[in-house]
Amino acid sequence: MSTRLLTRPLRYILAAIASALIVLTLVGQSLTTVQAAGRQATAGNMYVVNSTADTPDADVGNPACADASGHCTLRAAIMQANFVTGLDTITLPSGVYLLTRSGNDDAAVLGDLDIADDLTIQGAGSGVTIVDGNGAVTGDRVFQILSSAKETGLSGLTIRGGKKMATFDEGGGLYWEGGGSHLRLNDVIFEGNMGYYGGGLYLNSSSLVDTIEMDHVIVQANTAAAAAGGLGVNFGDFATFDLRDSQIYSNTAYQAGGLYFQGNPSFGLLSARIETTEIYSNTASLSGGMENHSGSAAVPLIVANSQLHNNHADFYGGAIGNYGTLVISDTTLNANSASTSGVNSANTRGGGLYNYEGGQIDLEQSTLSGNSAASGGGIYSELFIHNNAELTLMNSTLSGNNASHAGAGLYADGGHIELLDATIAGNHVVVPIGTFNAGMGGGVYITATALVTVQNTVIADNTYRFHIDPPVADDCFASVTSLRSLGFNLIETPNNCLISGTTFGNITGQDPLLGPLQNNGGPTFTQLPQHGSPAIDHGDDLNCPLIDQRGYARIQGPHCDIGAVEAWPYALDLPLILSQ
Repeated sequence: MSTRLLTRPLRYILAAIASALIVLTLVGQSLTTVQAAGRQATAGNMYVVNSTADTPDADVGNPACADASGHCTLRAAIMQANFVTGLDTITLPSGVYLLTRSGNDDAAVLGDLDIADDLTIQGAGSGVTIVDGNGAVTGDRVFQILSSAKETGLSGLTIRGGKKMATFDEGGGLYWEGGGSHLRLNDVIFEGNMGYYGGGLYLNSSSLVDTIEMDHVIVQANTAAAAAGGLGVNFGDFATFDLRDSQIYSNTAYQAGGLYFQGNPSFGLLSARIETTEIYSNTASLSGGMENHSGSAAVPLIVANSQLHNNHADFYGGAIGNYGTLVISDTTLNANSASTSGVNSANTRGGGLYNYEGGQIDLEQSTLSGNSAASGGGIYSELFIHNNAELTLMNSTLSGNNASHAGAGLYADGGHIELLDATIAGNHVVVPIGTFNAGMGGGVYITATALVTVQNTVIADNTYRFHIDPPVADDCFASVTSLRSLGFNLIETPNNCLISGTTFGNITGQDPLLGPLQNNGGPTFTQLPQHGSPAIDHGDDLNCPLIDQRGYARIQGPHCDIGAVEAWPYALDLPLILSQ
């Protein structure tokens, strides 16, 4: 087994295991408390809502759910559930439940619907059961779940129309306060809500054991004045977060149009994951699709088997702006952009991915394609003061990205970047008419403050073009530094780039004969070396990973292939299934 392929993920696993004893010591009592609450939950009541009116319970001391007219409304049912102990269940039939009671309290009498005790709300389906916060009238969000509610589940409903826009207000549709709590959201739509932070919803973990499970959730067309147009999450030390099979789209904020993460779940075998989720058409000035300030060596934020496409930022990070610790695997970042007009148009950075100083990213078996910015159409690695950003591109592809200034595939302005078993091809710098800059680094642009290490990687078919001049081959540009080689690379046109380090096994001046970016198997598009390619069987056997970008087994011919895809013999391309 290749140790290099597993080096970074293994680091996270070992760090997590090393801290497991800390978890058992520190939170054992909390786990016992949560388990005890779960056993008590069997004593809860069931309420069936039979009115869409927004009226309070007439007498919470009376166990019946009834307003002054004898009807069981959603507000009355929540008030009853708050009054009694145990895990209660509210059945909410199809219909539109419009909130009308303006004001602000935590008793569910005025404004939003406050959940203060263990509760499950079961709608008839997100398309037919709608709770409308009517924020223009109530001046409040739709739901607030207090820390006293340890077990809460919402399913089969749409949450819309909430408004919580005062400075520092959080969660236009839903605000959840962790406190050793468990939140489950399934088949829930957050639509058309507004908040200062977290237009759709904001989840605020505590320092205790908090678990958030979101499955088949849609967060769409929400707005935040500051950050987290769709979803905002603040992790505590012992947080577990799982967002899967969901869609986050058409949300807007100044910062982090789609999702925003902060805080560090830093102890134990806990996780923060986004899986099989589509994040698209979100907009922001900074970080159009997602912004991450969370994660640690023990518990990075993981984005797996997902797609981020058509997100837009005015300045930095079209798809993702990263300031924390992030692992991206089996994921596509496509057609995202960082662009604006006027005096700032030349300063936009990271159309696909923007990694700020201190940010740590492992990008594995993934593709960045068709992204655009002035600099770093695919990826931009930033320098500020300490020059400590880190980024590893492993078994991954940068293809068809565009820049108007420099570094269409990758702009390395600072930090340490590793390109391992990667393919960087078909990226283009095009300097528009009316703009006058050098326009270099179609594939990779390296400044004096960045250290870029490359091994078993293809860098080819990249160009720059000035105005209407013909395109010029330009795979790597480094004016005052070098591209540090660990050997076995295929760099087609290294004319503007000094290559230092180990050059053994390197191939220059040859066309790798790559096929188009397309579905060659696996979860992401790749560029497959065609028959006769010099990349085939000329890779580093000693450091060859077990699988290629597609998850197919290496080595299949006499030797390992250079680049993200193992190409020959095609008939023997068989998936190698590894536990992820």
